[in-house]
Amino acid sequence: MGDYFQKRRDLLNILKSLHSTGIQNELDLPQIVVIGSQSVGKSSLIESMSGLKLPRDTGTCTRQARKNALERGYTQAHAISLLLDALWNAGFSTEKTGHPLSVVRDIPFGATLHNADDVEKMLRRAQRAILRPDLDPTLFLDDSDLHVFGVPMTFSRNCVCIQVSGPNVSDLYFYDLPGIIANVGDGGNVADIKLVEDLAKSYIKRPNCIVLLVITCETDFENQGAGRFVLKDPALRQRTIGVLTKVDRIEFGGASKWLRMLRGEDQPLMHGWYCVKQRDMAQLQEGISWEEARSYETEFFQTMAPWADLNRVERQRLGSQKLADRLGTILSNLVSQELPGIRKKVNAELDKVDGRLKVIAPPEIADPRRIVITLLRDFTKKLSKHIEGLPPVINPSDPTDTTSTGLLHNLNEAYDRFREKVHCTAPQFRPWSTTATVDSQTQQRMLDSAKQDDDAVGLGKTNTLHVDEVMDLAKRSRTRELPGNYPFAVKEKLILESVIQWSALAHDCFTEVKNIAVKHVIRLVEDHFKGYDHGGLKEAVSKITSEQIAKCAAMTKAKIDGLVRGECEPYTQNDEYFLAYKTRMLTRYKIIHQELQGKANLVTALQAYNPNNNSSTGNTSQWNYLTNAISNLSNFGIHIKAEDFVMLLPQHDLTPALDMMAEVRAYFQGKLHVAYKRFGDNVPKLIDADFIRAIDSSDDGLDVALMSMDLSTEKCLEYLQEPRTIILERTKLAGKKQRLEAAQSKLERYYRG
Repeated sequence: MGDYFQKRRDLLNILKSLHSTGIQNELDLPQIVVIGSQSVGKSSLIESMSGLKLPRDTGTCTRQARKNALERGYTQAHAISLLLDALWNAGFSTEKTGHPLSVVRDIPFGATLHNADDVEKMLRRAQRAILRPDLDPTLFLDDSDLHVFGVPMTFSRNCVCIQVSGPNVSDLYFYDLPGIIANVGDGGNVADIKLVEDLAKSYIKRPNCIVLLVITCETDFENQGAGRFVLKDPALRQRTIGVLTKVDRIEFGGASKWLRMLRGEDQPLMHGWYCVKQRDMAQLQEGISWEEARSYETEFFQTMAPWADLNRVERQRLGSQKLADRLGTILSNLVSQELPGIRKKVNAELDKVDGRLKVIAPPEIADPRRIVITLLRDFTKKLSKHIEGLPPVINPSDPTDTTSTGLLHNLNEAYDRFREKVHCTAPQFRPWSTTATVDSQTQQRMLDSAKQDDDAVGLGKTNTLHVDEVMDLAKRSRTRELPGNYPFAVKEKLILESVIQWSALAHDCFTEVKNIAVKHVIRLVEDHFKGYDHGGLKEAVSKITSEQIAKCAAMTKAKIDGLVRGECEPYTQNDEYFLAYKTRMLTRYKIIHQELQGKANLVTALQAYNPNNNSSTGNTSQWNYLTNAISNLSNFGIHIKAEDFVMLLPQHDLTPALDMMAEVRAYFQGKLHVAYKRFGDNVPKLIDADFIRAIDSSDDGLDVALMSMDLSTEKCLEYLQEPRTIILERTKLAGKKQRLEAAQSKLERYYRG
């Protein structure tokens, strides 16, 4: 039997040693956790198992976890030590982030106590110290903290550790958690309800956690939140041991429901239910000793019904001593079962941590200037390749990412949209009057006819003008001209109606191109300098790049304005093309106009004329006249088509307007080949040369601008600082490694014996 108890003690000692390393933050160590609702007698239960006198208050007394390490001693005197366990940055650390501390700190609190009655006062002080992590713990030893202004925390995730060694104390190791709160009193914080519940969940969610559920017989089980909290989970039932407290306060005739629980007939648990009887109020006031309390408890269960009437097996579940022994057995068995796996896990985790620490080891920087300059040069080379044009990625995952779809491809699409918009500004002339009766079918036929010589018909970015509207404008524009003459300003105005739109279109095109380029460069900067933002290198490059883009943008805008101004004065030296196209357009306009003047048959015949088919005009005589006329004119060197005879039809009062329309449209068609297409090409060429290529030009480009940065050795060292995330990760891993190595050392010593 002695070997069994020694082995159990050894197992619990190694468990305490592992917990002292803080490794429980990484590994699922076996542990017992005591939970119960508020004021169910948890403190009294722990007193009966440990022999200590613990603080008691109305309402919530425990405001942090208490770690209790009990060990049977070989002397008659108790040895009681208090420690402040700093596991989390919420306490005893200047870095209060709420994360686990890299290195667990066990802070001794006061001298070793040998009188169990002295524990209550010191424990109250230790609990206050946990809730005031901003103060030096030594201030609490003599209550000096009470004179320091400040607001304590309501609860803490750090804990007070009580180490007890004494006679008749069972070997045991467990955590006592704050009671589950149902509500808060006046001035209380409602958030504490969830805080305490979350704290309990963080402990009991681990598969190797044995739950000691404390239920008072003083009130109905259904009214106790902790019971509902634990027993609603079937998995938790498999690792829960229940204890019924205050059995001496059961109302007369009400013991049957509690007996059913004790026997496993109601609310069955894997480890069953136990009953304990703590000191009552009179005994507390008398100040009876722990040994006397144990004696009274034994006498109570042996003499009082219904407990005295239970069978031998059921009586094994009565009394705090039997509960403590059972808890020690369950915990030591679990430790024995899990320890080989824990050892293996510690070694595996240590290998993983070592591997990651090698990956994120601090870089050795011999020549910081060379490294930074190389980074900058490589970036400008990469940017140059993108500006020159790189093939796109096949099936890019993000179609908006121009680094995948191709910068120039996206720019060319913007240029194509620009040219199309400029094309849409062509004059929209209609060679019929606004008063003419033209049905939709006839109108569409005439528009289709006009499109044979004017591909911009119907694009509609310029106001539509009918022949009578043009004539009215011409008449109203006359000043002192001779009869039959009209001011050149009329044609100029009609031309500028379209050209005036080009400035906005050109600047819109540039804005679109600029936005594409800026987003592209930002992506390149983010990708190339990722990991260098902490020291300010990425920020410095981004700033200089933005300045370079802004400088090129300002110059480009000014040149676009100059280009537009050059197009605002009607001018061409392409006389032959201009006159030829004017004749074509005038003929086309007159054909359409004559059709609406009742000469549709003649116009149709002229359009249908085929010199090789004498029936093409529908009248053989008419065909002969046309053929002879065309042949005779050719003898004079005049070569015409049949439909050109429309020009010989009688003049009418709208003829000057048709002439103006043809001339303006001829100028634009000339512009379409000389200026529209020239403008449609020159704007993209200007943007490409003075903006896109200028960003990284060899004379005054980004490469030159980046070399103007502060590239001193000191500044380059600053630029190359590691990201804070890497530094924090390395610090955390170093702390984890320290904990794992401490656990590994303790495990190896245990296995070596």
